[in-house]
Amino acid sequence: MTVPAQEHVVTQPSQAPESVAVAERSSVAPASRKRRKGQAEGARSPWPARVALRLVMPALIVLVWWLLSTDPKFGLFIKDPLTSCERFVTDFLSTDPGSFFLGDATFQHFLPSVQRALLGLAIALVVGVVVGVLLGISPIMTALFQPLVHLGRSLPSPALLGVFFFLFGTGDSPKVFLIAFSIVWPILLNTIDGVSSVGLARAQTAAVFRIPRRDVLFSILLPGAAPKIFAGIRTSLSFSLILMIISELQKSENGLGYLLIQSQRNFDYGGFWAVLIALVLLGVAFNVIFKAIERRVLAWHRGATQQSD
Repeated sequence: MTVPAQEHVVTQPSQAPESVAVAERSSVAPASRKRRKGQAEGARSPWPARVALRLVMPALIVLVWWLLSTDPKFGLFIKDPLTSCERFVTDFLSTDPGSFFLGDATFQHFLPSVQRALLGLAIALVVGVVVGVLLGISPIMTALFQPLVHLGRSLPSPALLGVFFFLFGTGDSPKVFLIAFSIVWPILLNTIDGVSSVGLARAQTAAVFRIPRRDVLFSILLPGAAPKIFAGIRTSLSFSLILMIISELQKSENGLGYLLIQSQRNFDYGGFWAVLIALVLLGVAFNVIFKAIERRVLAWHRGATQQSD
């Protein structure tokens, strides 16, 4: 009686579940990234279409402006866009290369207003960031000063113009400090929120590794809170132009606000709309410069966000 020989079946060792999962994720991740990149590139329209889309709203505004200027009733106060632009060129520009092709109104009114707005923004930035960091790293200090912060934020800043004139005189100081006081609150609140959102784990990790406080401040706290700080600065930047005009409406000898109220009192509506054009150009310039600075400073944050997405 013969015993059949047993067949030896050689089986390959199966891969561990962990290695299979890692391999699947590594193969799926590049494909998903390419898919998202392709979808993003497909969703982006050509640049002529994007430029045309951005010009739609300004074109509509100019069209409504022109229509109102042709109305028999509103045309007495609203000059047409062409006349207003010609008046802007006459007042704020010149043909003299020695003055950098800038007119008298630019040196007498435009530049002083820009100086006041930037000085107020600089003071608000320093005070808001410094005080915001001090309050953000201490929950006790935040709870202690939070009612005072909300009280100052709720005060109507234009109503305090007389108070600032009484405290600082009638020069540029009350205007600058009024701008700073009015626009400091978005920067302060966003800094507090940004510093407190950095997290206790990072602070404890820095303490365990005995990282110097200066490095913790400039390498952990401020970079982590920078996106929210810049959001506050963007809001304060737009408010600074509004407060710049309000502060120059009274007891001023120059500035765009002064020029605005003088042209209105003298029924010089061409000059009035020329000042408005100057304000629009100033706001656009501020926004473009701020976006360029924000894009450069927060480039690491944008890259980290895209990587995590």
